[in-house]
Amino acid sequence: MTDNKMAGTTERLNNLGHLSAGVGHHVINAFSAIVSNAELLRLKTPLPQVVDPASLADTIVRTALEASTVARRLIDYTRPVTSIDSDDQAPIPSIVALDRLAEDFVGEQLEYGPPGIEWITDLGSVPPIRGHSNQLRAMLGHLIGNAFEAMPQQEGTIWISTSTDARGWVVLELRDNGTGMENEIMVRAVEPFFSSKHGHLGVGLSIANGIWRRHRGTLSLRSQPGEGTVLRLCVEPYQGS
Repeated sequence: MTDNKMAGTTERLNNLGHLSAGVGHHVINAFSAIVSNAELLRLKTPLPQVVDPASLADTIVRTALEASTVARRLIDYTRPVTSIDSDDQAPIPSIVALDRLAEDFVGEQLEYGPPGIEWITDLGSVPPIRGHSNQLRAMLGHLIGNAFEAMPQQEGTIWISTSTDARGWVVLELRDNGTGMENEIMVRAVEPFFSSKHGHLGVGLSIANGIWRRHRGTLSLRSQPGEGTVLRLCVEPYQGS
């Protein structure tokens, strides 16, 4: 296998791992909803008048179908993946300066990214975190790719900043002036295989969220139609061994 093909396979397998975690959480939540609604149906005591048994049954069926669809799309996603050598080892965590990593990433985008994007940075010095720099770069790539997709003609502005919050946690914030999202779409934005854009798989934000979760970070977003989207990522800094 050539080096380029090996690198592509490794990247896809890494993405698959992060995506699988998102699918796992989605399916677990779906089963929880199914079980709780089924428990209500099998109660021997009469159901409250506000609870319609037919509606509960519809919820069970719909939730099960949605979960099976997500699992089926994960299977479809894995089909182009080929195996790599069994002795390939997982990367060893290192100490990562998130502000410097973001600076390097923006520099690469200025050189190789879409010419219609204006970058505004406020990369304050932040404590290092423990993690995998390559995975974090991939995460930024997915987040920025999502911002590109929200911009008509890939023209607009992206703001990126690093800081610390009141707890002393490291904060990475990305903001764009793209089309933004309705609340109904925003609440499902990190759901695997959910996309409001025709022809898109809807995996980028889910993969990015999976990478960040594995770094023990939290991700939140705010968005309004016509006002762009703000992504806020927080993580506890490295405290030393």
